[in-house]
Amino acid sequence: MNNISRHITILFIVMMLSVNCALAANITVIVKEKGSGVPVEGATVVINEGDVYDETGKTGKIEFSEIATPNKIKVLAAGFETLEKQVSQNRTTITLYLEPFFIEGEGLKVSAERLVEKASKLTLSSAELIKSAGSGGDPLKAITALPGIIATSEGSAEVYMRGSNGNENITWVNNAPVGYLYHFGGFQSTINPALIEDINVFLGGFPVQYGDALGGVIDAKLRAPKNDRMRYQFDISTITSSFLIEGPAGEAGGDSFFIAGRRSYLDLIFSPSDASKAFNDDDEDDPDRILLVPRFYDFQALYRHQLNNGYLDSYLFTAGDEMEMEIRNSAKSDPQLAGEAREKIEYQTAGLTWQQRWNSQWDSIATLAYIHEKSAARLGRDELGESFYARVEEKTLYLQPELRWSPQTDSQFSAGLDSAYAEIPVDVYAPRSNTEDDPDFDFTSQKKYRLKKMLKVNAISPFIKYRQQWSQRLSTQLGLRHTNIELTGGFHTHKFSPRATLEYKLTPDTLLTTTWGQYIQMPRGEEVVESFGNPALLMTEAEHRILGIEHQINPLYSIKAEIYHKPMKNLVIALDENDPPDNYANRGTGEAYGFDLFIKRTPSQGKIGWLSLSWAKSRRTNEITGITRDFSGDQPLTFIAVWGQPFGGSWKRWDWSIKAQVNSGRPYTAITGRYREDPSDPTSRWIAEYGKHNAERLPTYYKVDLRIGREILFRESKLTFYFDLQNVTFAKNIVEYDYGNEYEKIDNPTEITGISFFPFFGVEMEF
Repeated sequence: MNNISRHITILFIVMMLSVNCALAANITVIVKEKGSGVPVEGATVVINEGDVYDETGKTGKIEFSEIATPNKIKVLAAGFETLEKQVSQNRTTITLYLEPFFIEGEGLKVSAERLVEKASKLTLSSAELIKSAGSGGDPLKAITALPGIIATSEGSAEVYMRGSNGNENITWVNNAPVGYLYHFGGFQSTINPALIEDINVFLGGFPVQYGDALGGVIDAKLRAPKNDRMRYQFDISTITSSFLIEGPAGEAGGDSFFIAGRRSYLDLIFSPSDASKAFNDDDEDDPDRILLVPRFYDFQALYRHQLNNGYLDSYLFTAGDEMEMEIRNSAKSDPQLAGEAREKIEYQTAGLTWQQRWNSQWDSIATLAYIHEKSAARLGRDELGESFYARVEEKTLYLQPELRWSPQTDSQFSAGLDSAYAEIPVDVYAPRSNTEDDPDFDFTSQKKYRLKKMLKVNAISPFIKYRQQWSQRLSTQLGLRHTNIELTGGFHTHKFSPRATLEYKLTPDTLLTTTWGQYIQMPRGEEVVESFGNPALLMTEAEHRILGIEHQINPLYSIKAEIYHKPMKNLVIALDENDPPDNYANRGTGEAYGFDLFIKRTPSQGKIGWLSLSWAKSRRTNEITGITRDFSGDQPLTFIAVWGQPFGGSWKRWDWSIKAQVNSGRPYTAITGRYREDPSDPTSRWIAEYGKHNAERLPTYYKVDLRIGREILFRESKLTFYFDLQNVTFAKNIVEYDYGNEYEKIDNPTEITGISFFPFFGVEMEF
């Protein structure tokens, strides 16, 4: 019996061990973000009401060994909704997807790290700009909602900045200039919106590394390619379709790349005849005709090679625009405009950007780029029937290395070199270009010039910058730039540009800033090229004087206010009565002054918002005639308010934003009369008589835009769509007056109103 009892006991123990082993399990739990499939690090995974718990690592994975077979899992993570899920007992790997509360905006933090300068700098993340009503999903277009910035025309993203023209501003993408930033009309930028991380805008007082310009800077930074897995994104909107492919170039977490492309398709939907009918009045006897509906494309590719404490980006950006029409009826008063009007422009920018931190004191960034721009235009014809044309091709090699040394935590010294060499074959038969100085510009009577030659440009600009933190409250920054430019045909100039900034922390939340600097810019190419312009012209100049205050009201809201004064001199004036080289002279001066206010909410929990208020005055003086006038970008008062947030509740994946805008009317020059070119010939063309330059004002402009968006999350993909309803109040804003093709409506000009209502839409699929 003892042996039998012993055997029974052993059998019982074996059976109990077998039961215990059956109740133990090895489980792998993987936690990812719903919609993107990105692993969630730091998520707490709780098994069976707290029996076992642990946190996920970088891969979003946890392995539990020999635990009781789970029937319930709970996951908690900051920024995500808590997930509770019943699980079947026969699974060894469980993948769970957490739904994010809202998209958190981190644009300010990122931008503050890459640029320490505060004066006259406004920063917004891509998420803020894209979700702003009226942007049409393009962050580079939304900058027109910032103070100190005025769109050159309704719907355009090309801007005046504090009294300077659009061609007096600098545009950078990833630390280098691009060919051109906006497609025809400025309705879309040439960079895919999904690639932009944030945008810094300097309204003035920008540091020396950016270059030479009288106005401001638009500095867009592209985000790094995602490198956790291959990702695909497709988008269709009112006027374009696009794609984006990105991911690791090998193992996840290493080198990465993206490829993106976009094309407009209005030319595929509307025939030229349909577009012509929409463009012209029904009562015109010989209307203008559209021969090619405007179309454009752009393409971006970037490869990032990860280095120890740095990276090397190689990239290619390209874009092209094309349109064609035949001018007929509208050329009655300017007959040499009649005929073919065609324009085609394109650019390719290929380059390398190398950023490296060498040690705790030294770091560097260097950009090498090749920029190829081409433009070809035809317009009208002369008395012999020959078309006027301009064919220009520019090949530029651009190099900008910069080395930064921080011997102490409170000081930094930077030295760099901005250099470019360009070859520009030019073939032109045309008059000089029309500018905002020419309200009475008459194409037919302008002198026509022929120019066919190879131009070569050498530009080199060394710069230095020193920043010192004198105490916890006081810091200063000094910069000096020396620009030297040579152009084929005798144009040669060099000049120093000193700049200085002082920042003083009045309280931990209040910063006072003051900035002063000399800014220069080379005249336009046609103004200085031999036999077309005046190679003896000097650089145009502006002095930036800025006082500002920035206060953090609370963790969510901040306020920034600045007053500025910008005198300008050596501005170029055209002298039509003279032949080259005396047809241009540095006899213009200008002045811009004003006040900008910017109140901003830090983006969080899906909420965005800001308020901008500008009061400004800008004038130009022709020292030859002694006439002072308002600048064409003079818009004395501008008020813009933007707010956006999710709907909440069961509609939490829906969001809305609204933008309300009111601004003073723009200046314009009225036509006060007309006369026959040849008084003795009753069939000769009519010539307009103009009133005082920019002496009249358009009525006050107001507009309200509304955006409604929806995000639908799947496991590792998401669908986003939005409606950007522009001018929802159907406001009829007068943007210009039409005096008729032969100025027959002088006493009762037709009011040309802007966009009455435009429903812009977009649908995006990402997986």
